Amino acid sequence: MSFRFDIEKFDGRINFGLWQVQVKDILIQSGLYKALKGKPASLSEGKEPDKPSDSSGDKGKSKMSEEEWEELDMRAASQIRLCLAKNVLANVARWSSTKELWEKLEEMYQAKSLSNRLYLKEKFHKLQMEEGTKISDHLSALNGIVSELESIGVEIDDEDKALRLIWSLPSSYEHMQTVLMYGKENVNFSEVTSKLISEERRLKNGENKSSESGALSVCGNRKKYKGSKKKIICWGCGQPGHLKKDCKNGGANSANGSKSDATNVVVFENEDDEFVF
Repeated sequence: MSFRFDIEKFDGRINFGLWQVQVKDILIQSGLYKALKGKPASLSEGKEPDKPSDSSGDKGKSKMSEEEWEELDMRAASQIRLCLAKNVLANVARWSSTKELWEKLEEMYQAKSLSNRLYLKEKFHKLQMEEGTKISDHLSALNGIVSELESIGVEIDDEDKALRLIWSLPSSYEHMQTVLMYGKENVNFSEVTSKLISEERRLKNGENKSSESGALSVCGNRKKYKGSKKKIICWGCGQPGHLKKDCKNGGANSANGSKSDATNVVVFENEDDEFVF
């Protein structure tokens, strides 16, 4: 049975820890995960694989042969390389075994150095949610940083994680900070997450209703004039088709023709529709 999985190729910029989890899942589903542990000791020592036994306590299966192991190892390494962007692949292409390739990637992109630890901690404490960002996207960013910290041995307390989420919210969620923090003995991350998602839905529904109301109001104002054909009547001579300032008759037919501030009337075919300007 063949499997096809599409994951984002690791380019050195996306979260290595999350990418690693997805690749492990691919290897598990493909039956190649054991290659990450390296070559079995029995094969490394050059022992012959056990032969099938006729005893009732044996299932009749032999251990993996050298040739079978090499094929499995090549397939697993190939699967990993296919999940790498070219710029990363160029740095690890010379490692052919799955175990060596995996360990080299961890060494390069999961460094447990002091500088990397401080960088991730700073990233965690300075995380801020931009206005207009979805809560789900912001949670993904937060959890990604926490995942990277945990992969290098830095544990983040659940309450610290919840507080970081609350403090990173934009001004449009300012009212929620009071609701989520004050008057409580402790703050729970899953509870905070659930309430923020519910609040986002409430705000979204409110915006949709406001937008629909505005659209109906505009349509209502325009409905009266839909399909009307306007006619311009000269205030000077009373004839249609031109304004008083363009009147060639000099306003002879108008009682108010001598007034320079006379208005022009636009009359529509519908009797109730009239603009005066």
